[in-house]
Amino acid sequence: MKIYRSFVILIAVVLVITLAACVRPIPGSENPEPTVEGGAEASPGATSDVMGQIYLFATQTAMATQGLITPAGQVTPQAPPSGPTPTAMTVVTQPPPEIPAPTKAAIVAPTATPGLPTSYALKKGEFPYCIARRFNVNPGELLRINNLTSTSVYSTGMVLRIPQTGNPFPGNRSLRSHPTTYIVNSGDTIYSIACLYGDVDPEAIAYVNGITSPNKQLSPGTTIDIP
Repeated sequence: MKIYRSFVILIAVVLVITLAACVRPIPGSENPEPTVEGGAEASPGATSDVMGQIYLFATQTAMATQGLITPAGQVTPQAPPSGPTPTAMTVVTQPPPEIPAPTKAAIVAPTATPGLPTSYALKKGEFPYCIARRFNVNPGELLRINNLTSTSVYSTGMVLRIPQTGNPFPGNRSLRSHPTTYIVNSGDTIYSIACLYGDVDPEAIAYVNGITSPNKQLSPGTTIDIP
């Protein structure tokens, strides 16, 4: 800062001496120095504005040495701070994954054993007309070849011969609509429940309910699926 002030003072002194020599009147000149009327301020460049020009020149010289003005007298624009330009952060949102609604699995019964058995042993809760519907045989033929009538007494374990003539059961084999569910009553077995629906295989009822054998005892109040 001291060097800067000394430099400005030196320039000012040189300018004062130079300008004083330039404005000194020539000996013998009769033209008087123009005066300013009305007390107006002297215009820039006049003799009375010498100190103003000295101050202006010294100020511009100091600014030029610091690079604040160009040689043409224009102020040098300040460069913006260097560094990477911040970029806007883009937030990418993803929709939540779709959760499929739970669906109840369809009841699928196993395929019945192909062919028609030649004989069948009655289980608890079964009777000849139930067997005729299940195997789709004519009930009259079933009773006749087994020497039975509609009033005959039959029991669990009785072996029936199954007609092989191919004559179907007359009318609708199904006694109740299914698939559906059934609530077990006291004394029910899978075989007796199958007879309630007419054309349902006891093995199919056991399969869809995860029961290992149609002979398994059922608990009253249990709800089972009927295929």
